[in-house]
Amino acid sequence: MYMLIIVISVLSPATSPVVPVGVTSQIVGRFDSLEQCKAAANEPGATGAIVDLTLSRGIYWHCVYAGPK
Repeated sequence: MYMLIIVISVLSPATSPVVPVGVTSQIVGRFDSLEQCKAAANEPGATGAIVDLTLSRGIYWHCVYAGPK
């Protein structure tokens, strides 16, 4: 089983040197195969509570193996 995780880095303001000041992550889906997980990561805005997030600076998607079901 694979999990799709979103990682959001809170960055310092653009007026100063960009420095991560905090990081949070959330599991947003569970999939039977890596291919399904990758497909969901390529279309993160399709549905759900994260619809307004785009792949921009500080937001990253990861597929992680979570072991057998």
